Amino acid sequence: MGKLFHNATFIPLTDEDARAEAVLVDEDGRIAYVGALEEARALDEGAEEVDLGGAAVVPGLIDPHSHFTGALQYLLYADLGGCSSFEEIADTLRAFAEERNIGSDGIILGNNYDQNLLAEGRHPDKALLDTVSTDTPVLITHVSNHMGVANSLLLELAGIDETTPDPNGGRYGRVAGTDEPNGYAEEPAAIGALYAVTMPRMNLDFAAMADDMQRVYLEHGVTTCQDGATGKDMAAMLCALADAGAWKMDIVAYPMEGEDTDAILAEHSRFDDHAYHGHFRFGGLKMFLDGSPQGLTAWMTEPYAEGPDGERDWVAYGTMTDEDATAFARKAIDGNRQLLCHTNGDAAADQLLRVYEAAREASDNPGKTALRPVMIHCQTARADQYERMAELGMIPSIFSSHIWYWGDAHLRNFGPVRGGRVSACGDAERAGLPFTLHTDTPVLRPNLLEAAWCAVNRVTKEGAQLDEDQKVTPYEALRAITYNGAYQYGEEADKGTLEVGKLADMAVLDRDPLAADPAELRDVTVLATVKEGTVVYRRDEA
Repeated sequence: MGKLFHNATFIPLTDEDARAEAVLVDEDGRIAYVGALEEARALDEGAEEVDLGGAAVVPGLIDPHSHFTGALQYLLYADLGGCSSFEEIADTLRAFAEERNIGSDGIILGNNYDQNLLAEGRHPDKALLDTVSTDTPVLITHVSNHMGVANSLLLELAGIDETTPDPNGGRYGRVAGTDEPNGYAEEPAAIGALYAVTMPRMNLDFAAMADDMQRVYLEHGVTTCQDGATGKDMAAMLCALADAGAWKMDIVAYPMEGEDTDAILAEHSRFDDHAYHGHFRFGGLKMFLDGSPQGLTAWMTEPYAEGPDGERDWVAYGTMTDEDATAFARKAIDGNRQLLCHTNGDAAADQLLRVYEAAREASDNPGKTALRPVMIHCQTARADQYERMAELGMIPSIFSSHIWYWGDAHLRNFGPVRGGRVSACGDAERAGLPFTLHTDTPVLRPNLLEAAWCAVNRVTKEGAQLDEDQKVTPYEALRAITYNGAYQYGEEADKGTLEVGKLADMAVLDRDPLAADPAELRDVTVLATVKEGTVVYRRDEA
């Protein structure tokens, strides 16, 4: 017996004006019919009817880049996003540690601080965190997750002292005029030593947290999400919980450069496939070439308006040599795998285009032109780079939420021209690229409707209007978080639109997002999420 979803406006997103009265779902969770209600009833007279109470329904939203396992931050870290001073950070951490009864054998964690919003105008340091605790390790991470700060005890446990050199692609902060570390660590190459200490102390029970981790996505209408930098331990956890039937939505993972990616994929070879097993699969490989624009570590071809310590010629730096990046891209291509690459600055974008083309030319893989590589973030990608992406079949996944959350910082860091065109979706659309939009969870919650609103309106928190030539239409933005997302994963035959034969993945909304005022698009509320015909989230039950 199938299911008949009705009493809603169904928006297939096959065409801007397409609408339907009903969707009929077969016993396999696939769409059997989209159209008039009476015809749907006639096709399956015994179907279970699901009355959606006058809502609007779009295809399930597809997250094209985030870190699913990073959703643990929402469960285990103190949220420092509302802190406006060092004092507030310290107070929040102390209260968190007291509430959780965290002792010397544990770890005090905080995330989401933003030096751009602090009264001190700089990153915290170990001196501040030592006021929180000298008996328990303390680690806080920047909103971008590209920087972290440790207290003195954590530095000691990690073996970081005045003799520790800066790693390639990373940097440790130093006490002024000395080599003594001040607790600040920049980029994964430096932060990794801190995580090596903190992770074992977290005593994670993933099975117990699986539903809470998924709810972060399901409450936003997301039916397919990504774990965009998967390490060995997290890969094992994701696979084990897939076998246990824990996942309610599809999760696509990408083992990260720096890990033994061959070993990860070999150990879990059943999941190294385009088909899902228990709603999980590996999608390819991931590398990253630079840092964060709001953290002044995105690699630029032209200097920031002002770099760290007032530098006027600061362009930041890359994290991989051309030789290493080409070799890793070649590994992906030769293995017939998609490559995802973190690329914020335009110098990093130049490097990705350069090394990917070289790796593809050198590969003997006959399917090498059909792999749909992805440039992740694209904050400062230029129009000529989008055109080059089109030539390579590369997909830009744009972190459009930067427009609202950090657009004002970008205007200060890059000036009105470069800062005004961040997240240049208009150029991507004009280049004919199937661009996608993401929120880089846990940097931000996976609110893809807000990401669409940002791409459509291009307004900052302080009310600045960024380059209007880079706006896209609401329809184009919604396609970016549905069909284009499916295309990026090579799943457009199964997802992304409401059409016969596709999976019945749906986001139930409180209004038609294409009929709403574009300025109110982010106010659209997800009422329910449906995965393969089964309601897996209801707002009124959350």
